[in-house]
Amino acid sequence: MEQKKCLELLNIMSTIYETPDVMDEYWEQVTPLLKALTAAAPQGLEGTAMMISTHFTNAAKFKDVKVQKFELESGLIKLKTYFQKLNSSVME
Repeated sequence: MEQKKCLELLNIMSTIYETPDVMDEYWEQVTPLLKALTAAAPQGLEGTAMMISTHFTNAAKFKDVKVQKFELESGLIKLKTYFQKLNSSVME
């Protein structure tokens, strides 16, 4: 997954986390980005990419804002960690 798309996913999900009621507005953009994230996951990080995708997808399924925020926050934390791992593995 190219860096531009990584940043786009991170920015969109951060926006949705701050304002969950805009989720429907952005979801068409998010879906292909999540597919690209899981498809491009390097060996050893496939499970992490799937977990991130699952958290964000679960957030879209629930109507309770507290549950949405929990899923979005969990996904964002894992997404940031995932990108840090990717960046460090590129440096090696």
